[in-house]
Amino acid sequence: MANKGSEPAGRTPGLVARAAAPGFLLPFIIFWSTLDRTIVLPLVPVVAEEFDATVVAAGMSVTAHALAYSFLQLVWGPLSTRWGRVRVLTVSTSIAALANIATAAAPSMTTFVIARTASGGAFAATFAAVLTYFGDTLPPLRRPAAMSNLATAAALGLAGGSLLAATLDQWVSWRWTYAVYGLVTALMVLAIARLPHAGDHAGESVRAQLRSLGRNRWALAIYGLTALEGFLLIGVFNFLPVALQLTGESVFVSGFVTAAFGVAVVVVSQGMKLFVARVAPARLLAVAGVIAVGSFGVLLLGVSAGTVLASASLMGVAWALAHTTLQTWVADAAVASRALGMTFFSISLMLGGAVGSAAGSLAAGQSAFPVLFAAAAAGAAVFTVLASSGRARYREREGGSVTVR
Repeated sequence: MANKGSEPAGRTPGLVARAAAPGFLLPFIIFWSTLDRTIVLPLVPVVAEEFDATVVAAGMSVTAHALAYSFLQLVWGPLSTRWGRVRVLTVSTSIAALANIATAAAPSMTTFVIARTASGGAFAATFAAVLTYFGDTLPPLRRPAAMSNLATAAALGLAGGSLLAATLDQWVSWRWTYAVYGLVTALMVLAIARLPHAGDHAGESVRAQLRSLGRNRWALAIYGLTALEGFLLIGVFNFLPVALQLTGESVFVSGFVTAAFGVAVVVVSQGMKLFVARVAPARLLAVAGVIAVGSFGVLLLGVSAGTVLASASLMGVAWALAHTTLQTWVADAAVASRALGMTFFSISLMLGGAVGSAAGSLAAGQSAFPVLFAAAAAGAAVFTVLASSGRARYREREGGSVTVR
């Protein structure tokens, strides 16, 4: 009888332990931090109306968030080296929780933008710290699957944020959305603080890593490609809901159709596990680039619910193929300086996203979305050529030299 009575108690810790394990918790952190930058996307016109401001002014919250996300990684990266990955995640997530609660209580557009900027700066620590944590703890052969899980988590965040905000907008104020998000973020801090540490990083020299990266032409090339990817598949994508709403569609419809991006990434990212080890990375990047060109070509036919749905789906496929491949590539190319190497990878992505968001904001203000989509299609073509040819020449050899054909 004593044994029977103890069985439920014995099972519960097992479930809790699995949920708190790095393999589950870290992808969930990526999912949750991605929600932070996507919740606002369908709400830009709504927030502008409440504060009696322009869409361009409200759109600045997206750009400011992305810029803070980019540049604050220059602070979090060295702190990750000094403090360790877990402490950085704990502190940064605590700040993000406060910033989102401040967003919910913002009395003006200025304070709204400041709060969104603070949240972006706080979550700037997340992606690079998680990537580095997996790089520290997983052998090379297990990393592609882990990167695929991270891509899936990010995709769920991209889809879930837009869809959640658009759905909740039908019943509650956007302020309640941010208030609940901030409170849940605060609860996550408790789980993050209990993560096992990923080793001793006291010997990692920031200056040595910077010197190593400065001489690493492959890492620098990947950062350039990642910035272009961010411009196309984060920055321009961010303003698809706005472009659709400017045609007269509702917040719900714009959030619903752009959520197809995340659905596509989830499906393709998980499907990649079946073939990623057998397909050359250069081929994956080439296919991703061609699909990205097509995604912007569809929008040149006109902005409607149907074309945005098709474009968002194609962008999701391109993201799943390209971003996972770039993540795995940089983890090997920057192995000698992984902590800062992953930090600059994430900076490149979000800096490109910030520039793309700024371009999207200008396009919204001047009704110039066709020009933006044409430029994006050209940029995707450039990405296709440079990424596939560069990856075809690269040869990975972690812990040793890198050779080129």
